[in-house]
Amino acid sequence: MKAVDRILDLGRKVDPVIMEFLERNADRDFIPVLRHQIESGGKRVRATLTLLSCAATGGSVKDGLIPAAMFELVHNYSLIIDDIIDRGEVRRGVETVRKKFSEPMALLAAMFYRETLDEMAEEAHSSPEIRRLMRETIKELIEGERRDILFEQAGRESPYVESLRMSDVSFREYLEMIGKKTAALFKASCLAGGYASKAPRPFLDALNEFGWKIGLAFQVMDDYLDIFGEKTGKERGKDIREHKLGNIALLHALIDLDDEGRKALKEILSKTQVTEMDVVSALTLIEGTDSRSKTIELAKKLVEDGKASLKALPETDAKADLMAIADFIYERLY
Repeated sequence: MKAVDRILDLGRKVDPVIMEFLERNADRDFIPVLRHQIESGGKRVRATLTLLSCAATGGSVKDGLIPAAMFELVHNYSLIIDDIIDRGEVRRGVETVRKKFSEPMALLAAMFYRETLDEMAEEAHSSPEIRRLMRETIKELIEGERRDILFEQAGRESPYVESLRMSDVSFREYLEMIGKKTAALFKASCLAGGYASKAPRPFLDALNEFGWKIGLAFQVMDDYLDIFGEKTGKERGKDIREHKLGNIALLHALIDLDDEGRKALKEILSKTQVTEMDVVSALTLIEGTDSRSKTIELAKKLVEDGKASLKALPETDAKADLMAIADFIYERLY
């Protein structure tokens, strides 16, 4: 087993905790719907970060277990909503909740997840801080998703979306969007571990910065793999098919392309229906730029900055494992 697989196995300790909370007071016919998202898989990166952050600041697995389960459930809650918004049919190689059980059942499952999170917060170590962190994080995820939708160049017929759609996205706007959409949850997962261990402020600040930077790197690498990831097992160019301008590889390409190439790429993203030939054309345009190297360099810098922020923590096995997770984020192929 690879070292990172061993580390991520720690996060799977939350699965029975999540299932136990989800099944409380749930009708037995609804339980398969509630279990599906969790049983579909996932790497449990966020749960692992919470447990390692707790251990690295002097806490125990017992202290961090419910907070870790909470923020893993927040992640899966957001995925159900994301699949409703994007009409997703497959995730982690299996049918999404909305595809398997219907969109209304997926919406009800998401609502049940949110109420379950509140129950979990009541039983978490350092409950007031954990509850506040959960609320703030969910609000940031919502705003990040809203901005991501507004970065789409076509595909949603709505006066609100069309009036606010952004046809040009700066790096600053991109980083703000992924900060809310992705990095906020990584940051919260790390902070939750620190709150559970009752860590001092310098340790909390270190975890805050570490989670934020590796969360940004995680999304940058997701963008990279969407465009350049030949070995992911996924079809390349999903963001192109979904008209998304909020992808750093696309933004780098748009800067490097000449006027003709820039116009051609933006026209593809703005088409009502993006064909497979359109995707091939877009990928060819992007490959002709320095986007690949610039995107990977950004992810590497973010990871290195994140690791540097952990200097304040004592040298422990848990800290070393946090460093390994950061490296995995940069080096992953899936």
